[in-house]
Amino acid sequence: MAGNDKKFWTTTELIASGRTPDSLRGECARGEIHRIVRGLYSTEEPTDLVVLAALAWARDGLVYTGRTAAFLHSMVPMAWPAQASVPRGKSRDGGTLLQLSTARRGTTEYRRSVPTLNGLATAVTVEGDDITEKMRGSLLMRNYGGFRGNRRLAQDLAALEPSRRARAAELAGSVITGTASELEYKAVCIIVDALDRVDVTVQVNAQIRGYYFDIVIPEARVCIEIDSRQYHAAGSARREDFVADRWKGNAAVRWGWTLLRYPDASVDHAAREIGAEVLDTVLFNLANPRTRKLRVEEIPTDRRVHDWHRR
Repeated sequence: MAGNDKKFWTTTELIASGRTPDSLRGECARGEIHRIVRGLYSTEEPTDLVVLAALAWARDGLVYTGRTAAFLHSMVPMAWPAQASVPRGKSRDGGTLLQLSTARRGTTEYRRSVPTLNGLATAVTVEGDDITEKMRGSLLMRNYGGFRGNRRLAQDLAALEPSRRARAAELAGSVITGTASELEYKAVCIIVDALDRVDVTVQVNAQIRGYYFDIVIPEARVCIEIDSRQYHAAGSARREDFVADRWKGNAAVRWGWTLLRYPDASVDHAAREIGAEVLDTVLFNLANPRTRKLRVEEIPTDRRVHDWHRR
């Protein structure tokens, strides 16, 4: 295998490269290639990480979950068989090395070059008598520290399935993570808690009509802006930002979205009222999806303001 950077091979590929069953057995005996499972080989020594990477390479869409995700996030030692999720319609026969499911999952990421659940989803879903709240909190602190920690935490929280969001918000609220977007993170937690078990998607920093909105609930056509007085007030915002902010709200409303705006003081002091209003709005919109005809033809001001507005 010298001179080839390819790490994983199927038996079919090896035979196609000119090997015979006898020569392949010889390479395995000499340690030049290693058998992972039947039909799958690696050029690297089969450590736990190498085996996990090889199995993921061989199965399109596989993502590690449960205690295997916890291992990849340095919470627990590796234990076999590995736990993983595959897309619906894929085989759940994982042989001796994989325990497969088609369960819904949150945002995924690559940890140690292996596809796995993100830190928040792992902290919330991993099971075992040895998994303590302190371990879960430590995982979140490791994964969501730094300047953009809270923003990533808010995005991962919103991506979780509805039935797990309240537990995730409770867990995340008990630890210190990043320092940026603290206001946005608090608002996401309020809204996620209010929509607990309502089967909708909560998106963070999602686009509508070319503009980014802080929180978007697409199934109910609800978009939410969290306004800090420091950055949004007429006397303190940059002129171009102040202008764009007003036109982006117009664009969303004209194209059938319900726009809700909350100031930072309300996030701090009226969390219950925000949650109640968002929940009522979402439920009303879901129950009345055709209260008005949606627009189909745009006019110039429906495009991004920077494309047509004089500076």
